[in-house]
Amino acid sequence: MAPVRTSLAVQALWLQRAFPEGTVRLQPSALVWRAHVRPLPSAGTYLLELRADGRTAPSIRVIDPDLVPDNHGRIPHVYEDGSICVAQAGDWRRSMLFVRTVVPWALEWLVFYEMWLATGIWMGDGDDRMDEASQAAILHPYSLSYADRESTQPRKDSA
Repeated sequence: MAPVRTSLAVQALWLQRAFPEGTVRLQPSALVWRAHVRPLPSAGTYLLELRADGRTAPSIRVIDPDLVPDNHGRIPHVYEDGSICVAQAGDWRRSMLFVRTVVPWALEWLVFYEMWLATGIWMGDGDDRMDEASQAAILHPYSLSYADRESTQPRKDSA
């Protein structure tokens, strides 16, 4: 028996319960959630936006503050549309709650992002991915305009 799909309405209820200060816009085939989060007590505060259609994996982007690329305009683990890569293809399934999967994964991404800003090394892929070639492979072009754009382009799952 296939797992039951979690409806966008149920996702919205769980997001509102877990992040009462956040906002949820729910339409029949779309959900948009925004909330300020702090991945660690010592970390900065970020405004995250999650967009979901109920059929595909949701996308998450950092709206504020602007993400800071390296000297070559790149950031680790971001998609072409500016959303952040928080999992590998197939990790998220429609039966999973956002508050137990992609939102914590985004918080973890932010922790690794802050460490990357401080060290220049992305530590989120494990010890076997710390070499120079592996680090170079995860850097993707990033433009500040991504955070403001409402992309309808499909994402590549290679970030």
